[in-house]
Amino acid sequence: MADFPWINPEWRASASGTSSVVLLHGAVVNGEELLPLQHRLGQLGYKTRLFRYPSMRKGMEENVLRLAKFIRETEGDVVHVVGHSMGGVLTREVFERMPDPRPGRLVAIGSPFLDCWVGRRYERLFSRLGRYVIGKTVKDHISRVPDPVWRGKRDFGIVAGTYRIGIAAIFPSHPRPSDGVVTFHETELQGVRDRVTFRLNHFAMLLSKRCAAEIACFLATGSFIHGAACREMAAVAEESTSPALR
Repeated sequence: MADFPWINPEWRASASGTSSVVLLHGAVVNGEELLPLQHRLGQLGYKTRLFRYPSMRKGMEENVLRLAKFIRETEGDVVHVVGHSMGGVLTREVFERMPDPRPGRLVAIGSPFLDCWVGRRYERLFSRLGRYVIGKTVKDHISRVPDPVWRGKRDFGIVAGTYRIGIAAIFPSHPRPSDGVVTFHETELQGVRDRVTFRLNHFAMLLSKRCAAEIACFLATGSFIHGAACREMAAVAEESTSPALR
């Protein structure tokens, strides 16, 4: 842990069994942006698996079923799931409808649970071509009436960003605050265990060491770190990290 001093040793994966983390990317992208977070969780002793899904070609239901199967086939006495953006929405669907019986916790990063304003806007902007721009999974998501309450049994933590730089920033009417893609309101799923907010944009949250520390803490304890304690434990990391990634 000498080269990783900002992580509390108590956040390491349990030594009494195998702990795995399934990571999910968002819509349109393919998961490469999750590699820094995957690496950091691996340094804590977690076995990590990246679930890649075809958000453009396949709809919500098919990808939910594929994710449920992927989680069932993931080895581990404890299986956590961390989803970015639409990956968090898929995670919610699986664990409300067909949860894995093993223990574990869930984290969603910048996930549009209550709506997807940018998806709706791009669909309208491109008219008939809209579904080819946002993909079938997002299309299915915005076609449904959202349930604002978490109905699952697992501890669920939400990470949200408020730095408005991203693909939605070109629209002056994009609701604020937002992370440049997902509005803060869209992340406000009720009934979750804990939530934390960073002044980071949609993808910078995946590169941030402070964000990785929050996720590691939640997986280990069921709560995020907040306030002065968080700042103190992140201070070493910030000294070697550029401002754009903090």
